[in-house]
Amino acid sequence: MSPVPHFTEEQIAELCDLETVTDWLERAWRDLGAGEAATTLRVRAAAQGLMGSAMAASWPRHRVVGGKLYLTHPDGFAFLVGLFSPDVGLMATFDGLGLTAIRTAAASALAVRHLAPPGAATAAVFGTGIQSRPHLEALAQELPLTDLRVWGRDPGKAEEVAAWGRERGIPARGVADPDEAVAGARVVATVTSSYTPVFDGTLLEPAALVCAVGSTKADRQEVDSTTVQRAGFVVSDSAEGARTEAGDLIHAAADGHFDWDDLADLADVIAGTVTPPQPGRGIVLFESQGVALQDVVIATLAYQRSEHG
Repeated sequence: MSPVPHFTEEQIAELCDLETVTDWLERAWRDLGAGEAATTLRVRAAAQGLMGSAMAASWPRHRVVGGKLYLTHPDGFAFLVGLFSPDVGLMATFDGLGLTAIRTAAASALAVRHLAPPGAATAAVFGTGIQSRPHLEALAQELPLTDLRVWGRDPGKAEEVAAWGRERGIPARGVADPDEAVAGARVVATVTSSYTPVFDGTLLEPAALVCAVGSTKADRQEVDSTTVQRAGFVVSDSAEGARTEAGDLIHAAADGHFDWDDLADLADVIAGTVTPPQPGRGIVLFESQGVALQDVVIATLAYQRSEHG
């Protein structure tokens, strides 16, 4: 019996470029919106400072199922993704941290592809952690950028991220003032772990797209209720999961500024069963929690590319 292959973060990065992942994710979400794929809500088990989480998905297009099991503890995370098929059983396992960074940025790229105002050339990224660099790449991939601002609580780290972008031809610059970062930006991505809003929603451009990535727990809030209230269209990668995980929306709903019935699912937008406003006709808010189908997409791509050279 052959050993089950395990893919490291470095191998996943070599096999899975962001543009291809975005294209595959678009296809998978179209399948999901058409009822031809499925993904579960995240479940959590927590006790005495340790939390275990799990979620799974089925993608019949490639005859695979898979999922992610991970640990959350005070000092960080540890992730493992498994991929299965009815022909092989367990096909492979994957380090989940790097995979998560790629798939999250691809989800934002897909939201930009479908929901950003036309010709958006000015953008901002809030945050300097593991998601910041992939999001610079995602915005540069989907937009004709001329100015990409990077803000973080540590201005030195913000400039480090911006310098990384400039080395790759991305017109990025670090800024110390969040107001400067958001003013005039047509696309704003928040990739922090903040429990308080990172910018003033009154400063948003009237046709901006906001990709809110970091508020994946009920008590977090990167985006203020003003932003949610101003948004003419609010969409999530899991409209059902957002009710318990999207801290931005949970806070806004508690303040009376958001009605859960107004929340759309990105899979339905991509499948064509929900029609968003014409891009550029108002603020759009994309709330990203992360779903297992995204992990299965990247795992499938990495596995197939490794098999076919």
